[in-house]
Amino acid sequence: MRKTMLTGVRPSGSLTLGNYLGAIKNFVDKQELYDSYIFLADLHAITSYIEPKKLKHAIKDAIAMYLACGVDPKRTTIFKQSDVLEHGTLGFIMTFQTKISELSRMTQYKSKANTCHKDGVDTGLFVYPTLMVADILLYNTHIVPVGKDQQQHVELTRDLAERFNKRYGNTFEMPDVYVAPVGNKILNLQNPLEKMNKSDDGNNKGTIFLLDDIDIAKKKIMSAVTDGYNRVHFDEDNQPGISNLMSILSKITGEDFSSIEQRYLGRGYGEFKREVAEVVADLLRDIQAKYRIYCDEELQNHILVEGAKQAETIAKETLFRVKQSMGLQ
Repeated sequence: MRKTMLTGVRPSGSLTLGNYLGAIKNFVDKQELYDSYIFLADLHAITSYIEPKKLKHAIKDAIAMYLACGVDPKRTTIFKQSDVLEHGTLGFIMTFQTKISELSRMTQYKSKANTCHKDGVDTGLFVYPTLMVADILLYNTHIVPVGKDQQQHVELTRDLAERFNKRYGNTFEMPDVYVAPVGNKILNLQNPLEKMNKSDDGNNKGTIFLLDDIDIAKKKIMSAVTDGYNRVHFDEDNQPGISNLMSILSKITGEDFSSIEQRYLGRGYGEFKREVAEVVADLLRDIQAKYRIYCDEELQNHILVEGAKQAETIAKETLFRVKQSMGLQ
């Protein structure tokens, strides 16, 4: 029996090079090895208010982008979270397995709570991790490819699955996280102490969006912050900017850090940046050409309808098993 791999994408903002290299590429590279599922996390997108027309557009855009990035509907079940009602039901059940202190420790909640306005944080932001737990557990998931900054959610999933199994009997698979050893967290080009964030303004020179104009993307690489060492060397503590560019190059080309360092002995940062810029430009051209094809609404609808049918079959079986374990069935 093949193992299951699952990931989700929240349709809220344009995808970045960091999203692709840190998470999407990991999934695409492994999708043939597993029973693979990828879902559009539209319920997660409404943890705070989003204008309906904007959300609808974001969902279509996200589907097109993931297909353009290499997610193959012949190998991967692709669907919308809200089309499979079991997500909401199990999310509600898993909330009852969770302690307030556990949700209070979640990084995104803590970050927003410290910067929110006087109206406070929406409840959705506080409890959405339990829905994420349900997303993973519904499909008997064995592996969840994520960026380094998302490991906390899989750790919570494991904790709650273990707690549920102890209370009600062996019901859930224990998922494992997969973080790629290279490029697991692509950082901001202007501030390599922060991640490349898709909520950044489109004019931010530190973030490369997958739909950026090619020339603009290359200029962002060329203006990336470096340091005064003038050596291409991977050292995240002392040379975070150069290390970030090396991660980008290595993740796209497959060349390891030691080989890159050897090639650039005695050569300057300008030459190195030009190579990174060209490699990124080639990647974006390919993704953008495919994106235009997958924007077709009829094609998207067909993929999502078929995907939801397949996902629902597994989700119903899991929820039935959960309800039996709890005495609800």
